[in-house]
Amino acid sequence: MKKFLSYIAIFFAVAALLLFIYGQFCEKFFLERKYFPNESRRAWAMKQFNGQYDYAVLGSSRAEGAFDMKLLDSLSRKNGINISSNGSGFVDNFLVFHKFLENKNAIKTLYLQVDNYSLDPEGNFSNAFHVFNFLPFWKDAVYRNAITHYLPQKDKVLFKYLPWMRFYVYNKYFSPLEVSRRIFLSRKKEKKRADQLLISSTIKPEKVGDSSRFFFKNNSDRFSVNQFDVEYMEKIFSLAKENNIDVVCFTAPDFSAQKLRFSNYTETEKLLFNILNKNKINYYPSNFTDAESSDLIYFKDPEHLNRYGVRLHTIRFAQLISK
Repeated sequence: MKKFLSYIAIFFAVAALLLFIYGQFCEKFFLERKYFPNESRRAWAMKQFNGQYDYAVLGSSRAEGAFDMKLLDSLSRKNGINISSNGSGFVDNFLVFHKFLENKNAIKTLYLQVDNYSLDPEGNFSNAFHVFNFLPFWKDAVYRNAITHYLPQKDKVLFKYLPWMRFYVYNKYFSPLEVSRRIFLSRKKEKKRADQLLISSTIKPEKVGDSSRFFFKNNSDRFSVNQFDVEYMEKIFSLAKENNIDVVCFTAPDFSAQKLRFSNYTETEKLLFNILNKNKINYYPSNFTDAESSDLIYFKDPEHLNRYGVRLHTIRFAQLISK
């Protein structure tokens, strides 16, 4: 019996040692910029290094998909980069922006996309903050403080005393298979900048979707506001100021009927404006006319522009930033 218990003890000791060794490997491997996956716009933005730009665009998918960046640079005669990503609220935006500056990238102006939806991504987005995107940076308090907000209590305690265990709790994203995949992908050269893949169209689409697909229900949905996200929006303002970067907020166009769908649309918009005014932030409202905002021909869904809408929005935005 004693011999059997000894074997069991040895087995668990070896297993614990192997777990610890792989955990320590993950601590280094997943912090290497060259292994950040290019197919993730968020990771792509955080791997950019030592760039010199006139401006950067930051925000959610409504900013990620609102610009033809080559066209915007050409018309404005500026050099910019779009570090926005799908499902990004202000917490996500702040962490990406922090890493972008930490990587010695320099910009003069930050164009931050703000709107009613981003005041509470968990309540208003279909996919909001994902902890695994920033877990490799856990040992840095800037990231840890943000991540901790989204963790269950048991994980907060576990990661505090055994931080490498986070790679096992979220093993889907940090498995040996993922290590192999990232090594393989790192050998491929990036053919085109991730923020320049969107090419706007000069031709109006022949067909537009049935307007019924744009609505879920009317006068029943309400925007929610999360103070944690508001706090991180203001952290973005502070971080930019610390780095002598001008901040201009803007709102990408959304379909006009959203004002009917959300019963507190105007009320939430006023709250957003008050926050911007308090922080003395310049603001560009949607550059679509009322008629354009009501025309399905510019939208692929209620919150996002199609390629024809992107072109119009890009041209108008270029005129603003050229001034």
